[in-house]
Amino acid sequence: VYLFEPASGSARRSVLFSHATGIAALSYTHIFKAWAEELQVNVFAYDVAGHGECPQCAVEPSAGRLNQLPAALCDQLKSLYENLSNRYPSEWTLAGHSLGAWLSLYTARDLDVRHLILLDIPLLPVTSALIWAGACLFNKRKIHPLARAARRRKKTFTNIEQALKAFKRNHFFRGWKPEHIENYIEANFTTQPDGKLTLKHDPNWEADLFESQPQLHTPLFLQMGMRQRNELKIDLIAGEQSQVCHSSSIRYFNIFFPHTRWLLIPNSGHMFPFENTRHLIETLHLSFPKEPNSLFNNIKIKAS
Repeated sequence: VYLFEPASGSARRSVLFSHATGIAALSYTHIFKAWAEELQVNVFAYDVAGHGECPQCAVEPSAGRLNQLPAALCDQLKSLYENLSNRYPSEWTLAGHSLGAWLSLYTARDLDVRHLILLDIPLLPVTSALIWAGACLFNKRKIHPLARAARRRKKTFTNIEQALKAFKRNHFFRGWKPEHIENYIEANFTTQPDGKLTLKHDPNWEADLFESQPQLHTPLFLQMGMRQRNELKIDLIAGEQSQVCHSSSIRYFNIFFPHTRWLLIPNSGHMFPFENTRHLIETLHLSFPKEPNSLFNNIKIKAS
């Protein structure tokens, strides 16, 4: 668990952030520093099971229990939140990017958190969601395109220079600032005594997480009660050009979560936290007004 605090003054609120699949927490270092400093909040971030410095959780997808992974990750986040909120009393927000956004959403149903910040949460068009629901029902494996890419990922580099060069050419990292790529390498790779870099997590574990994520979109979505859904204040921040968080699905999301504010980051895709950090921080100012109790009081909540 990592804590980013304002350099001066006291924090007005606390945020617990869950990262995306395959991108350990410290990949977001520059984002967390700006978030804490400019918005005067404590940002707690952690490595989701199997990432960074956190060992893989006990659920073994290879044993045919792929659909247990989402619940196991939610339990991890729930336990962590209860521990931190007891140690650091404050007004808390759950936040997350991609997979982390889903984890934040579903963990909130069992906690006293009432404010969520969801960064490019995977919202599929309805037809695609139904197809994935069927795939989950029949426990279909190795069909997710991102899972196939994860299993093929390069696990070793000769040195840091080779890694930097490779990632700067990689389409996935297009638009990332150099400092974000450097943070990503430090968070996700271990430097060996001979200078070689090795990936910290198992690519097959990352692939299994991609395969299991549709389980978050169906049973857990429907299990959340109306009272919890109506109590949540949600800032849903999406990349304007994202192919993962589809604007066509926001109206359905808004039916389930009526107090949702839909905010777009211009000229950015799914990885907008790294592509357009400055605009993200400016957008986050809307989530943390100067008076904590005034959250949403003077803002018309509307899905667009």
